Amino acid sequence: MKKFFASVFCAFLFFAANFSAYALDGFIGIHDPSTVIKCDGNYYVFGTGRGMPFLVSSNGFDWERGGHVFDQVPEDVRQYAPSNNGIGVWAPDIIHVGGQYYLYYAISSWGVFVSAVGLMTSPTLDPKSADYKWTDCGMVVHSSAGEALNAIDPGVCYAPDGTLWLCYGSYHGNIELVELDPKTGQRIATNSPVTIIASDSEASDIIHHGNYFYLFVNHGSCCQGSNSTYNIRVGRSEKITGPYINRYGDDLVGGGGTLFVSAQGNDIGPGHFGLLLDDGVEKFSCHYEAEIGRVGRSILDIRPLLWTVDDWPQPGENLREGVYQIRSLRTGMILQNSPGTNAAPLQTGRYLSRDHQKWNISPVGHGFYKIFNAKNGDALTADNTAVNLVPFTSAENQLWKLDQLSDGSYRVKSIAGDLALATGERNGIELGAFTGDDLQHWQILAP
Repeated sequence: MKKFFASVFCAFLFFAANFSAYALDGFIGIHDPSTVIKCDGNYYVFGTGRGMPFLVSSNGFDWERGGHVFDQVPEDVRQYAPSNNGIGVWAPDIIHVGGQYYLYYAISSWGVFVSAVGLMTSPTLDPKSADYKWTDCGMVVHSSAGEALNAIDPGVCYAPDGTLWLCYGSYHGNIELVELDPKTGQRIATNSPVTIIASDSEASDIIHHGNYFYLFVNHGSCCQGSNSTYNIRVGRSEKITGPYINRYGDDLVGGGGTLFVSAQGNDIGPGHFGLLLDDGVEKFSCHYEAEIGRVGRSILDIRPLLWTVDDWPQPGENLREGVYQIRSLRTGMILQNSPGTNAAPLQTGRYLSRDHQKWNISPVGHGFYKIFNAKNGDALTADNTAVNLVPFTSAENQLWKLDQLSDGSYRVKSIAGDLALATGERNGIELGAFTGDDLQHWQILAP
């Protein structure tokens, strides 16, 4: 089974590398984005800029400006980085712990390494809520002149054992890690242990998956538009304190790191990894320093997060418009418009590269897709727990979510009834609640 999956996964990655991953809409201009986080059904992301600007989305695909957190950097934080202009904030990160949102942010100025990380908290992220209020909780960590440290780019991690951690740092010195108090979000003690976990990098972030902690960092240069060379690299460790080793045995303290994602197609300079768990699907966020052909600042993207059979992360893709075959992961059979006059309209069968086995898939906005049979042009349509082919009318039961799962396959789910496509008995097709069974996993591949 592992050999079969490995070959499928490699084939998918080869195909996916040939098209762009960009899929979001609306106002998506943001630099150094935080982890994307949900609050009361909406999505939020915070970024570098005046007063810590943030974006908001109702569905994770269509974004708009949300405002900014404060007008002035709190003085009890700014005193640790006096060269900061009092309004500029860098590279925040956010987490929800114990009923509070902990928002960490850095302040500094170009060419100066006397920097600080501050903390703001709020019980909600919704500016329209009566409970919306950001509270200054002061400085968390800072760097002084002469240190091999620039205390910027905070990344916060809640470990499975209930401990809370903060990593931070830049090319000027090391990436360091300290433990935080989950009840306050502050460092457990002013003289608590500091662990060096990487060097020659920045924009660090730690996540946990399976038996490992994974440290993501940025290599290369930022802030040069289409000339930026930013790329995201990764190492892993059985302990959150490291050592973090890349796939080839190199320690990230020595500047190592397995390449996770770099420039691809029109997307230049990916940076600032963040994990998003959304409707049972693992995704990651980042920004691109530039998109060729698109004028303006760096932009946000959200992509699927995949895992190899030996537990290394890989970037997935948001599906683009095109003609595809839709193959059952369990059976290897192809979704097809049944050519027989007495058969059900949809079945699975052996692939012969015929038009009735090919599907035109097109995004319709808001994260949804329409799926047409290439032979007769009819649309895949949910009918309670059955699936039919009928002319397209833009009805809700003809719109589908195509979520790439961590094994590289897709969940094909109707927004009407929230039911997932599955192979049934005797090569039939049916809809049901998603359970993760292989019968509900589909490969979407070049025809």
